[in-house]
Formats: sequence, C-alpha cells, structure tokens
Amino acid sequence: MDTRTPTPGETPQRTALQRSFLRRLLSGTAAMLAVLGLLCLGAVLLSALRGESVWPGFAAGAIYLLPAAFLLMAGLIIDGIRRRRRG
Repeated sequence: MDTRTPTPGETPQRTALQRSFLRRLLSGTAAMLAVLGLLCLGAVLLSALRGESVWPGFAAGAIYLLPAAFLLMAGLIIDGIRRRRRG
C-alpha cells in the first residue's frame, strides 16, 4: 500500500474517484428513469385495458423516459468499453 503523501500535481486517483462517482450517479439516474418509464407504461396499459382515457402525463412519461434511460445506459456501456480498451 502506498503511504506517501501526494504532491499537489498528483490527482489521477482523485480524478478516478470523481469519474466513478459520476458513473454511479448516471447509472442511478438511468435506472430511475427506466423504472419511472415502466411505471408510466404500466399505467397507460392498465388505463387502456379498463377502457378509460389515459392521462397525457403518463403517456408522455412512457414516451420520453424510456428512450432517455436507454440512451444513458448505452452511453455508459460505450464509456465502459472505451475505458477498458485504454487501460
């Protein structure tokens, strides 16, 4: 284990921690958007099966949240592949 004190110019570990925190934050956001989108989709399907009119907010949630979650997850996968190839 390296016990020496880092000099002011050494920040690769701090940068890695910040990147790790950002990846975790984006992963959590993508998961939350996916769950909310699926809940909205479920509400739309249940309303349609019962023959009721669908609240436009649920439809908009399903239309916008699921693709946003997909794009975030795809970006995280591509970033992970790039990081593994680099190092």
